[in-house]
Amino acid sequence: MRLRRTLAFSRRALLQFRHDRRTFAFVLIMPLLMILIFGYTFGGDVKGIAVEVVNHDTGIPSGSSLLLPDGLFLAQNITQHLDEDILSVHTNTDGEAARQIVREGKAWVAILFPANFTQNFLASLMTPNTVSSPKIEIYLDGSNPTIVAAVLKEVTQSVQTTLQELSASLNISEVDMPIAFEQVYAYGGGETRFIDYFAPGVVCFAIMMVTTMITIILFVNERRNGTLQRLLVSPASESEIVVGYALAFAMIGVIQSIVVLVAAILLFDITIVGNIFLALVVILLLAFGHQGLGILLSAGAKNELQAIQFIPLILFPSILLAGLFWPIESIPSYLQPLSYIIPLRYGIDAERSIMLRGWGISEIWIDILVLIVFAVLTLSASVLLLKRKN
Repeated sequence: MRLRRTLAFSRRALLQFRHDRRTFAFVLIMPLLMILIFGYTFGGDVKGIAVEVVNHDTGIPSGSSLLLPDGLFLAQNITQHLDEDILSVHTNTDGEAARQIVREGKAWVAILFPANFTQNFLASLMTPNTVSSPKIEIYLDGSNPTIVAAVLKEVTQSVQTTLQELSASLNISEVDMPIAFEQVYAYGGGETRFIDYFAPGVVCFAIMMVTTMITIILFVNERRNGTLQRLLVSPASESEIVVGYALAFAMIGVIQSIVVLVAAILLFDITIVGNIFLALVVILLLAFGHQGLGILLSAGAKNELQAIQFIPLILFPSILLAGLFWPIESIPSYLQPLSYIIPLRYGIDAERSIMLRGWGISEIWIDILVLIVFAVLTLSASVLLLKRKN
C-alpha cells in the first residue's frame, strides 16, 4: 500500500465537501444539535403535572381542642407543601367534577380530602386503636406510569413533611400519626407497566421513520434515474402518482403495525383496552402525512447523501419532543410549545388513548383532525410540487 496514493484518495473524498457545503455544514452542525436537544430534554424531571385538589376538610378551629389550641387544618397544610413546580394545582370544590376532569384527560390526578379529615386525624391520635386512620383519595389516570410515580412520590413527601412539622410541635413520634392513601384509577392501574405505555409510541414512531425514509430515498433515486420524469410525462396525473405511493406506503405501515402489535401482545402481554381498528386508522393517517412530507423533502435533495441529511432533522425532534420515551411534562417548559408542531405527538397521544384508556373518536377527534390536516396539506403540496416540476 502506497501512502501517496492513499492520501490522494483521502484528498479526493474531502474535496467533495468543497462542492457540497450543505453536507459539510450538516456534518458539523448535526452532532451539536443532537447534544443540545438530548441535553435539554433527556432525563428531565417531570414538571407541571395537572392536578385537581378538592379540599372538603373543615379542620379544627382555634380554641376548640386542648391538644391543638391554635387549631389545625391538616388538608390545607398538606396542600401547601405540594411542590408547585412538579404539580400544577387547580382547586376544585366538586369531587365528582374533579374526577370527570381526570377521565377527560384534562388532568392527571384528583386529590380529595374528606370533610372530617382533620377530626379523624385528631381522633386517631387520641384513640389509635378504635378510630381508623384518615384517608386521602388519589384519583389517578394510570395510563402513564411515570406520571403516576411522580404524583405519588410528591403527595407522600408532602404528607411526610406536614407530619414532621406537626410531630415536632406536639412532641409525638411521626409513626404514631399515620395517614392512609386510597388510590383509585380512572384508567390503567398499579399494574400498568412501562411497556404498555411505550408500545403505542414505538408503533407510531416506526411508521413515521420508515415511511419518511423510504419516501425520501425512493423519490430522489427515481428522479436521478429519470423514472419520475417518465411518470410525469405519462397519462397519469400528479395526484394519481402521489396517492398511489401514499396508499402503497400506508399499506406497508399497517402491516408493520400489525406485526409490531402482535409481537408486543404475544411476547410482552401489553394492554389494549380500546378498538384496535381505530388504532390502525390513526396509523394510516400518520403514514399518509409523512409520505407527503417525504416527497416534499426529497425536492431539496440532489442525491441520496443529501436526502439522508433530512432524516435526523425529523427523527430527533420527534423522538425527544413528541412524548415517545418520557412525558411532555418532563420537557423544559420553553421547549414544550415545539411539541405542538410535531405530528408524531398527536399520533402517539391518540394511540395511547385508544390502547390504554379505551377512548373512541369522540375523545380523540382533535388528534385525528390534526393528522388529517397534516396528511391533506403534505399530499396536496406534493401534488403541486410534481406539477411544478412537470
